[in-house]
Amino acid sequence: MAFKLHKDTNPFCIGALAGAVLAVWVGFDAMGWKTGAAADTLIKRQSETAVVAAYAHVCVNQFNAGADPAGRLVALKGAEQYSRGDVLAKSGFATMAGDKEPLQGVPQACAEALLPEKK
Repeated sequence: MAFKLHKDTNPFCIGALAGAVLAVWVGFDAMGWKTGAAADTLIKRQSETAVVAAYAHVCVNQFNAGADPAGRLVALKGAEQYSRGDVLAKSGFATMAGDKEPLQGVPQACAEALLPEKK
């Protein structure tokens, strides 16, 4: 006994497949769906950015709490913009208590907070 499919089965299957592909494409592209690995990467990047921002705030406070912050700020302005982070790293303001060296990105973020770029 041969099994016969309804004549509209083939167009229905093609339409269902096209609808599924469209739904997945719209979900990932327009609605922001993420795979597990992409979500993990995004979370890691956002948490690192938040830590750098918090440490940069501490760096600014340490810079301003020391002796003669105005004189140090003038000296920091005298350094090239790309090397200001190195100046803060060497001075120790960007290094958190208990650490041997500053977290990557903190000195430059601190320098940008102390001397914001004019736009």
